[in-house]
Amino acid sequence: MKPKKESSKVLGHPLFQELITMYQKSLQKRYSPENLLLYPEFSSIPRSKIDQLLHFFLEYLYPEYSKRKELDSAFDALSGFVNHPTKIWGILGNLTMSIFRFGKHFPMALKAGLAALHSYVTAHQFEEELVLELDRRENKVSLLQSEFAMDSLIAKVEKKKADAFRKDIGALFKVFSDAELIRKIILIMEDILVKMESKGSLYTEEDRKGITLGVSILKEGRGIFDQMKEEEINLVLQAIDTIEEDFYQKACERDSN
Repeated sequence: MKPKKESSKVLGHPLFQELITMYQKSLQKRYSPENLLLYPEFSSIPRSKIDQLLHFFLEYLYPEYSKRKELDSAFDALSGFVNHPTKIWGILGNLTMSIFRFGKHFPMALKAGLAALHSYVTAHQFEEELVLELDRRENKVSLLQSEFAMDSLIAKVEKKKADAFRKDIGALFKVFSDAELIRKIILIMEDILVKMESKGSLYTEEDRKGITLGVSILKEGRGIFDQMKEEEINLVLQAIDTIEEDFYQKACERDSN
């Protein structure tokens, strides 16, 4: 089961490292205390939770280039499992036995877990959109030095793709907000990892790293919502959707002027 190398072309782009740095700065700016003053409806969200959210974005969606390179093969392996769930069934084996181990909600939990991790795959597809847009520009270097470089690139992404990306991210955090569901998903994925390790000749190190990465994403994401009340969680989910949509709309308006 060889991992696909769909993202290597993007990762190898000569300006990819600069793009990642630019996107990180853009994230830090729109979740900064100064920018959040524009959204008084979310002022009750503790700054510590905003920082956790930002940390998750920077560590798992858009990490430093060196870490992104390190995680590349694991990401490709994970995307293979997410895009082709039958690979998971091949590892877990008999459905009846899985339900016996994890309870009657096993199929729903596995589906929810794969749907949540799909947003991670979408994030890197979005990454490719930005790199391709950058590649089309004649003024690549000067653009990267501009204060509104990311806005200029984002504005050229089709609205339906930007909306799909935002909704996927929202779905990811929605799953994170369900403590019991996340617990079951992590148990299932850890069981998958044990089975993969017991069949070392069938699965590569990249395959195992892919599942391990998935577990890390789920655990880290769940940590954001620990000890939060339901109304607080809903407010955070609303804030992410509003801020990300607003960023795209403002980028489009600025680019059209």
